[in-house]
Amino acid sequence: MRTFGKAALAALFASTAFLAACDANDGPAEEAGQKVDNAIEKITPDSKGPMEEMGEDMDNAYDNAQESVEDMKDAAETN
Repeated sequence: MRTFGKAALAALFASTAFLAACDANDGPAEEAGQKVDNAIEKITPDSKGPMEEMGEDMDNAYDNAQESVEDMKDAAETN
């Protein structure tokens, strides 16, 4: 059981480091992606641009990682 606790703790630290690297500020790549999306929306206003879809996928991945960290944190606290 101690090995599991150590592994869970290591996973928690790794996940925390991953989440700390994610920043809410828009960087130059995201701003460029938004410009591409805006240009594509002017051509095809009814559909999402590929960069917007990729951004949404990244948002979903971030949310899933955050939930996983919370789950691991809860699991570590119950042991």
